[in-house]
Amino acid sequence: MKNIIKDRLAAGEVCIGTWHTVCSVEVAEALASLGFDWMAIDMEHGSSGVVDAEAAFVAAERHGCASFVRMPSADPILARRLLDAGACGLLVPVVEDADAFADFASHCFYPPKGRRGVALERFNRWGDDFETYLTDFSPVLVPMIESRKGVAASDALAALPEVDALFFGPCDLSADLGTPGDFSSAEFAAAIETVKSACDAHGKAAGGHQVQPDAGALQQRIDDGFRFLAYGTDIGAMRDSLAGFRTPG
Repeated sequence: MKNIIKDRLAAGEVCIGTWHTVCSVEVAEALASLGFDWMAIDMEHGSSGVVDAEAAFVAAERHGCASFVRMPSADPILARRLLDAGACGLLVPVVEDADAFADFASHCFYPPKGRRGVALERFNRWGDDFETYLTDFSPVLVPMIESRKGVAASDALAALPEVDALFFGPCDLSADLGTPGDFSSAEFAAAIETVKSACDAHGKAAGGHQVQPDAGALQQRIDDGFRFLAYGTDIGAMRDSLAGFRTPG
């Protein structure tokens, strides 16, 4: 049971996803049906719990869209539960230390590589795909770089064999740099370039979030060499489409 996104990233391909923030299986399916490669259920700032995330996984899988979760923290037990529910990958916020992330990652892989608990659950069709999942599947693990410390640790993080990509979180990173919401500052640009250079040096995908649904900006990121990108959010897309409304009269 191969992880298609992991294989595509390893092959140097571009994978575009989107961000699911509301607790709604209908919205999850609507997003997945648009042709995205992957979709991240936001459990840090969004309203979904584990059960809601699992429902979103089912909806996404109907449309060939890989299910990711932006976790609330590097919680190894929650990571195990999400993988058991069928997550293809995990984005972990505010990662600042390579050794700490390696310890977290060990809970996401089976022995002898790691210490994930073996079970019969949805992820392996309650045992029907036990052998193929056990031997062939590995999750995509993505540290999110959202602080100065994270930028400084990016080379060590990209060097970890467990890491598939580094992903800059623009809002948190700009805030930690002292310019919240300003993605055009020289310091922000330099931080992003440091992250990308670390990925390039270790053959990992550089990633990030194009929050505003601006197709030109997304293409520019791709042209700049980013390969694992999230485009927009569900709520952002809705508000953008209705922006400027005024009650007639």
